[in-house]
Order: sequence, then C-alpha cells, then structure tokens
Amino acid sequence: MNRTMTNARTRTTAVVATVLATGLLAGCAEELPTPKPEAPVAAAVVTQSQEREILDKVAGVVEKVDKASDADALGARLSGPALKIRETQLDVAAAREDKEPLTDLTMQMQQVILPSDQDWPRSSFAITVQPKDLTTPVLMAFDQSTARDQYKLWGWVRLLPGVTMPQFAEADLGSAAVSEEDKSLKATPKDAIKQYASVLTVDKESKYDGNFADDDLRQFFRDYGKLQVDAINKEECDGAFEVAYEPTKDPVKSVRTADGGALVMAAMISKETITAKEEGCEIGPPTKTTQALWGDADVTNVVEVDYRDMVAMYVPPKDSDDQISLVGYEHVPYSVSNG
Repeated sequence: MNRTMTNARTRTTAVVATVLATGLLAGCAEELPTPKPEAPVAAAVVTQSQEREILDKVAGVVEKVDKASDADALGARLSGPALKIRETQLDVAAAREDKEPLTDLTMQMQQVILPSDQDWPRSSFAITVQPKDLTTPVLMAFDQSTARDQYKLWGWVRLLPGVTMPQFAEADLGSAAVSEEDKSLKATPKDAIKQYASVLTVDKESKYDGNFADDDLRQFFRDYGKLQVDAINKEECDGAFEVAYEPTKDPVKSVRTADGGALVMAAMISKETITAKEEGCEIGPPTKTTQALWGDADVTNVVEVDYRDMVAMYVPPKDSDDQISLVGYEHVPYSVSNG
C-alpha cells in the first residue's frame, strides 16, 4: 500500500511539473499583460472639516478683538493686507466711537475653495453667507506660509451686488493656485492688478480700459467725485476731484477656475484728492469717517484721503472673448490731511 501511494504521488508530481513547464514555455512565447497603474485621484490638501476648524479659530480671534487697544492679538490669525485693514478699521471705529466701520467677518460660509497644491505657501478661499449688516457676502482668502505656520486670514472683499462668481472644482477635489506670472490668462495676475490700477486712476482714459468690464467701483468714483465737485462749485470755488491707485508689494493671490481662468485677489493703496481751486476757498473732510480721522488739522483748500484697498477679479483664459471683471472690493480710509 505504501508503494502504491508513493507511485501516485510521483505521477501527480510529474503531471504538475509538466503543466508548469508548459506554462513557462507559453510565457516565453507571449508576455502576460501588465496592469496599468491607475491615474492619481485629485484631492484637496485641506479637508472641509479642517477648513471649518481654521475658520472657527480665525473667527474666535476676530470676535475677541473689537477694540483698537487689543489689536496686537490679531497677528495670531490675521496676516498681510487683512491685518493692516482690520487694524485700520479698529482705529477708525475708535475715532468715530462706534463699530460701523468694522466689516462683519463672521465665518459662516456658503462655499469653500480648497487648495490642491502640495507645496507652500497655500491659499484657500471662502464666501460667507449673507451678513446681516451688509448688502452682499464677503469673499475671504486664507494663507499658510509654511507647513509649520497656522492658516491666517490674508484678505477679504465685499462682493458686488448681483455678481456672478466663476465656477470652481468641487471642494473635495481642490483648486490649483495660479502664479503671479501665469500667461495662460488674458493678463497675468500681476499685470491685471497693475492695469486695473491705471483704469481706476484715469477711468476710460487708461490704455487698458478695453481689457476690463465696467464695474461698481469705477462708477462709485464717478458719482462720488461729481458729488464733491458739485458741492464745491455751489460756492463758486472751482472744485476738482482726483483719485490715484497703485498695487502694494504684497503677493497677488490667485486660484484656478473651472474654465481655466483665475480668481485674483490683491492689495492696493489709493489717494483721493478734493481741491477748491479758487483763492480764498476752504473745504473740510466730507464724511463722518474722514472727519473723525481729520482731528484738529487746519482747514485749507485741499482734502487728501489715503485708503487701504483690496480687490478681487475674474481673469478669463487667454482665448476667451470675455473681459476681466471685478467681483468685489474693500475700500478703507486710514489717513486724512489738508495736503
């Protein structure tokens, strides 16, 4: 019986060896197909729950700092233009003795635009639900400088009434950052800001006027300037109104839109000059805020107001027929003088 079992095992082994040998020979004749690696799945490097934690921490700092005397604490969660503008708003609120100048920075969001880039700095964006004291939502930009830094509120704008925002990738997929020098657009983000500064300064006389759709900020200066000139001319003082814009040295933050364009946000500074040209005419600051910042300065024939500004615009892809369009801005006075 043992010999029979041994022989059976031997025959079985021989059969298996023959099958294996046949398989190896077949393998030499034709390679088996190699599975192709799956394409990497795009994903945001910050999850929506992580973004919610960031928003809560930033909101907590903003909520606690409602006095100019406490402004030093803002640096924990605000940076760049946002820090300067909030400090300015706190100074203005203290001078006016009310909180009206403070933009509502409640961090209740209707949309988040999360980063997909693995490198730093990283930026995310978010759009608030409608704040009670504003006519439009607020678009915010958050920045993380390095892997060890906290995300901080970097800038914000109040969206224009009725604005149509560009579309973005789904939040969980993330959206790519766009370089300041990206040439796939109608204008690089850096050039778009420079060109817009020219348009705001001289309006339709700018050589870049045709690159931009008309917008509420440009119309505001037309209306406000006319109002100031008309008031001066009632006294037969030959009024004049001028505004001058220039970008700051802060980086320009941009994120890719679904159509290949970009949402661009940047800081600017501006100066508004109101003049009574006729000799002997004197004018003072025209608004409650500028009056509060004026202090006890002597009245002359000139009022100069300096502003900190943020603008956000949609820059279409290079082959688009669309113009560059403003989606929102913030315009905050920080200094008033008699020239």
